[in-house]
Amino acid sequence: MKINSKAVNICAPIIVIILLIILWQIICTVTNISFHVLPKPGEVGTALVENFRGTILLDTMASVKVMLIGYCIAVPLGFVIAAISSQFTLAVRSIMPVLIILMLTPMATLVPIFKLFWGVDPTLKILIVVLQCTPVIAVNSLSGFIYVPEAKKELMRALGCRKWESFFRVTVPNAMPQIFTGLKLGCILCTIAAMSADISVGQGGLGYRIQVASSLSATDLAYAAIVVAAILGVALYMIVSVIESRIVTWK
Repeated sequence: MKINSKAVNICAPIIVIILLIILWQIICTVTNISFHVLPKPGEVGTALVENFRGTILLDTMASVKVMLIGYCIAVPLGFVIAAISSQFTLAVRSIMPVLIILMLTPMATLVPIFKLFWGVDPTLKILIVVLQCTPVIAVNSLSGFIYVPEAKKELMRALGCRKWESFFRVTVPNAMPQIFTGLKLGCILCTIAAMSADISVGQGGLGYRIQVASSLSATDLAYAAIVVAAILGVALYMIVSVIESRIVTWK
């Protein structure tokens, strides 16, 4: 019996999520854990429905705006950094450690310093997302750009192609899987950075709502905001994955 791989890819994670929700419900019921520590799934769902229009929707729109603007800046910026650096061996050796350090540094830890220059300006949130996403996109793209089969390079030189023609016709297509790996990792870091920025900077957003709700012991609302933030991250990741499947058809 042949199994439909697409159906499995869709159903498998849904089943796992349902099982986790059931386990969550069982833990809350059996242990009788406090509502202020871990509300039941039904209570979180109720809080999500009751507060969606008045509170969560506005915070979601604020977070989505920060995520999309930051991500849309980080993608071309990371690509350009990788593209230029890949043309010079010294540049690759020089910039790679810097990118890795930036990639491993939680930008939220630098917010207090950034506040000295920008205050609590909403653009600070976008800056945090850009700084968190750009390095991972650049590192993965650069890894793809510098590992091109020599035979392909020789063929392009034999055909009399210029360096930039060889880059866009051979190097970029060859690096597409690595580029999209960076873009998908950027989606994850984009969500994390946006939530951290909301918490650190304030001025609305799902991260800000999580912090405020937790401080007021409205744990159900805090968990509801966490669920929405997770959905946003997954949605952005899936959009990039769909684009990848349309472009990297040979993968």
